Amino acid sequence: MEQKKTRVTIVGSAYAKPGVQFVYDGKTEECESCSISRVCHNLEVGRRYEVMAIRAANHSCPVHLKGTVTVDVTEAPVEIRVPVGLAKKHTTVLIKLPVCDEACEWYAECHPAGVVSGQKYIITEIMPDDQILCRSDLKPVMVRVIPLPDVLPRISS
Repeated sequence: MEQKKTRVTIVGSAYAKPGVQFVYDGKTEECESCSISRVCHNLEVGRRYEVMAIRAANHSCPVHLKGTVTVDVTEAPVEIRVPVGLAKKHTTVLIKLPVCDEACEWYAECHPAGVVSGQKYIITEIMPDDQILCRSDLKPVMVRVIPLPDVLPRISS
């Protein structure tokens, strides 16, 4: 099994449990004067992360009521509906979120939190599900994606 690449960051103590997922929203005004904000804000805005391990360090924080905890996180996979023509396992796709009606019952499946429009992702799995009909695409397919790593490993022959 491949080891997921982790990153050390700081999260509110309510999120500091292995398996908890969150979408990083960025800094608040209160973070500007904090001496450790650089470590708290080393993630990419709009991406979904999963807590993998808890470290011993705790910190007080003006944003998080019960303080913060140092953790190891990794980028978490996200399920999203994509056009049927893009739904191929182990392919890289540039995600462009469709322009559609927010009242649509499938809107959240086509616009999940943690996916950034205009960024590249790898389709890791085609999810078994009922196909839906929509005005943008006749049969968008549910897939699981992960963000394309900054550096891809080279395969030597």
